[in-house]
Amino acid sequence: MKDKTSGPGWVPTIAALIALCLTLSAAYWQYGRAKYKTQLREQYHARLAMPPLRLNDSIPQSDAVSFRKVRVSGQYVPEKAILLDNKMREGVPGYEVVAPLRIAGSDRSVLIDRGWIGGGRDRSHLPAIQLPRGIVMVTGTAVLPGRGALELSDEVVEGRVWQNLNLARFRDKQQLNVLDFIVHEDSGVDDGLNRNWPEPGFGIEIHQSYTGQWLLFSVLIIFFYFYYGFVRKRPGEKK
Repeated sequence: MKDKTSGPGWVPTIAALIALCLTLSAAYWQYGRAKYKTQLREQYHARLAMPPLRLNDSIPQSDAVSFRKVRVSGQYVPEKAILLDNKMREGVPGYEVVAPLRIAGSDRSVLIDRGWIGGGRDRSHLPAIQLPRGIVMVTGTAVLPGRGALELSDEVVEGRVWQNLNLARFRDKQQLNVLDFIVHEDSGVDDGLNRNWPEPGFGIEIHQSYTGQWLLFSVLIIFFYFYYGFVRKRPGEKK
């Protein structure tokens, strides 16, 4: 009489199918996110290559101006300038100097991130904020501010030092009608500020890595299902 080799059974089969569906769905979602972030990066480089917008002629919607090169003439408001704290460059802590520029011929202002400066060891001595006087022409890249640092309390402003940039709070405290985006300045001004702006982190590699991990889990589920269900004999079974 021949030995009958039983399969893995319904319960392991259903469990394996459910696990396989979940891992494949997770891999597909991560793949979709990687593809979407890749499109964002391509859009970022395409917008940087477009001719600069002149904010003195017209002010576009914030989504349309994001990552676009812009030119704007106006006059800085020195008493409203701030220092953004906890900005790191090559492992060195420092500040980013952000100052409102009142747009020439307009009652509105745009925030200019003029660049980075080291903070030094003595945090009680802040770097001086030096701004050009009179009408100036500023060129740079328009960006939408993120949510900023995690706020542990409502008090995130200490004089001219701010922990994060919140446009609504800036409008309220500084009483200025600023636009919904900021400009990372790249004007060739020799004032000691670092204007080597890093490319935004799109996180494409992270999603690609997660896609590979979920696909690996799917392969392992299939392998173990067939190995323990059909190849490896149970104790007491004849080979």
